[in-house]
Amino acid sequence: MRVIVFCFLLLFNVCVVQAGPRVMSLNLSGQGSNPLKVYQNVPLKVYTFHANLYDLTVTKPPLPKEILSVSEFHSGQSFDLNFSKVGSYEICFSKEKNSTRTCLTLNVLKRIVA
Repeated sequence: MRVIVFCFLLLFNVCVVQAGPRVMSLNLSGQGSNPLKVYQNVPLKVYTFHANLYDLTVTKPPLPKEILSVSEFHSGQSFDLNFSKVGSYEICFSKEKNSTRTCLTLNVLKRIVA
């Protein structure tokens, strides 16, 4: 089986691994602001290493309604995301309790099966 790895440098390193479920690691280093592209109805595993994250939310702008909210996301934990609707989403979190939040934009694209 062939594995393709895409790495994006954002306000933290984000790596998406293609082969089986897609994986996104929230590591707190790096720079950049390009949206991460993921496909509709494709599972995405989100995890973090070496740091706890606080007030993690997933939203679909411009609506302020939270799709997912986690008060404390411990180092080594993970969760799965699956977006049924195309569009832009945000994953936001902070490195410390009650501090400035960092946001990552996800562009969910229509999945076309040929």
